[in-house]
Amino acid sequence: MATIVTDISSNTLFTVLFLLPLIYLIAKQLKTLYSSRFAPLPPGPYSWPILGNALQIGNSPHITLANLAKTYGPLFSLRLGSQLVIVAASQEAATEILKTQDRFLSGRFVPDVIPAKWLKLENLSLGWIGEVNNEFKFLRTVCQSKLFSNKALLSQSCLREKKAADTVRFIRTMEGKVLKIKEVAFAAVFSMLTNILISSDLISMEQESMEGEMTEIIRNIFEVGAAPNISDLFPILAPFDLQNLRKKSKELYLRFSTMFEAIIEERRERKMSSDNASSKEDFLDTLISNGSSNEHINVLLLV
Repeated sequence: MATIVTDISSNTLFTVLFLLPLIYLIAKQLKTLYSSRFAPLPPGPYSWPILGNALQIGNSPHITLANLAKTYGPLFSLRLGSQLVIVAASQEAATEILKTQDRFLSGRFVPDVIPAKWLKLENLSLGWIGEVNNEFKFLRTVCQSKLFSNKALLSQSCLREKKAADTVRFIRTMEGKVLKIKEVAFAAVFSMLTNILISSDLISMEQESMEGEMTEIIRNIFEVGAAPNISDLFPILAPFDLQNLRKKSKELYLRFSTMFEAIIEERRERKMSSDNASSKEDFLDTLISNGSSNEHINVLLLV
């Protein structure tokens, strides 16, 4: 008899624990729908409880959004799970959001798989920073001066020409052999980027054309980052990582950041030595001079 009572109690407890998150989601969705009636939201299609409009997006979201814009206009709203999404579907609407009102609408939604989020560094990442603060202004200035200014682009032209010549030379040495052009092209572009950012080659073209290890890492990063994630639709489920996407993201981040650790530490030691100090600073030197941690630098280089 005691065993039966214990089993019933256990089953009841399990049922309650199972239903609590569902009840919370339903209550939150109803609250959101009720409050949205009084909020000045743009028009949009009817959203179902809990799921919202998630099932309407399909495999071609750009086509779906374009069709919705024909019905609801250049600015409309959607519900993706518990998340409210405002879509700007015209040049004028996009300009208003991204340029005219950029200071007030500069906050970015940070997906659950992005390293900056689970490292608690989203406010230090240029791609995911939540507001226009001093850190954002510093990073924008560094990117402008070291990467995108006319002077920077002109100074990088010699590097681009050298890497292009190296690529052509390598292809000639592979005459009569099987050559994976995709890996070679990736190695050339990746080598250009790493030389611009950290003045160093992380991979050799010959090794990458044979093994394609870095190509595989970058491909996996894009696949994990682009995969639909239930943790983004329902943040309450994020701690459970039901699709193991955050776990995969952490593994890829560790593999990626490991390659930079030795370079960052070597650069720190070199900057501490006045005898070896260089008058020409690259992107990495500027970040180190600003007191950025290794994790912060890795996040910036990755995203």
